[in-house]
Amino acid sequence: MTVYVAEEFTTSEADVLRRYFTNLDQPVFALVNLPEVVKGALFARYSRSSKSLRRLFLDEFVGDLDIEGDQTIDATVGLRRAEELYDRVF
Repeated sequence: MTVYVAEEFTTSEADVLRRYFTNLDQPVFALVNLPEVVKGALFARYSRSSKSLRRLFLDEFVGDLDIEGDQTIDATVGLRRAEELYDRVF
């Protein structure tokens, strides 16, 4: 079994990642607030890269996105909506 080692990010990298990833230090996470075409391209590129998905996103995709929007978006705290949906449906 492979042991997961959390990747370290600078403060500015973490600020960007929080808008699009539900957590920054766990092996399982979700992508949010990204167009489907960006997700598809990211995963296509990830399948041929040795980088982590988050690092690949920072290195190769952030420059092409308009990230000047609402900088208060923090996907890492977006679990409340998912939990509410889960409670409502199940």
